[in-house]
Amino acid sequence: MTQDRSPAEQEALNRSAELIAQALETMERATTVRTEPLRDELARSSSLLDQLTSRLDQQLSEDREQRQVLSGQLTTLAGSLDALVNHLQSLSQLMADILERMSQPPPAPEPVAEPQFAAGGEGVSLTLTGVPNFQVLMDVQKALMGMDQVSGASVERFQAGDSRILLQLRMPIMATELSDALRRTTTYAFGIEESRPELMQLRLRFIQT
Repeated sequence: MTQDRSPAEQEALNRSAELIAQALETMERATTVRTEPLRDELARSSSLLDQLTSRLDQQLSEDREQRQVLSGQLTTLAGSLDALVNHLQSLSQLMADILERMSQPPPAPEPVAEPQFAAGGEGVSLTLTGVPNFQVLMDVQKALMGMDQVSGASVERFQAGDSRILLQLRMPIMATELSDALRRTTTYAFGIEESRPELMQLRLRFIQT
């Protein structure tokens, strides 16, 4: 078949083969030239992707640590809030108790026990003022002698309506007890002008009724 071709055909065939070879070479070079930038771009993209992945992993790790720290802080805060609520409740109860106590009237003071004149010793010096007359003084002396606490009543002085009687006591007695007993047994009331049990001195004033 080759021997049947003419020189012109053979030359044309060789020329075509040469052109095809050049075209294939050009395509190969073009493919190589175009592929290298693509490889570089892919390499850069891969590097950026690796950096982004690493940054994302780091950010996620930091987020987990922050969440753990925040969780611990929230737990501590919750405990503090519970303690504060309990303290406020105790304070509220205390204030309620204080207000309740303040709303109540203060307790009445306990009455102070009246001091007594002691029995025995030199006796009680009883001074009477405003005695109307000697007969009234005798009535008072009689009333004193009738008291259970009194063992003796001696008139020592009577002048210008004032009298002094020395009382001997067998039992202790208070000034109010003595004046009340005289009021019950006579027609007179008696006001206490001075009562000094430590000195065994008592001073009563006649009040005629």
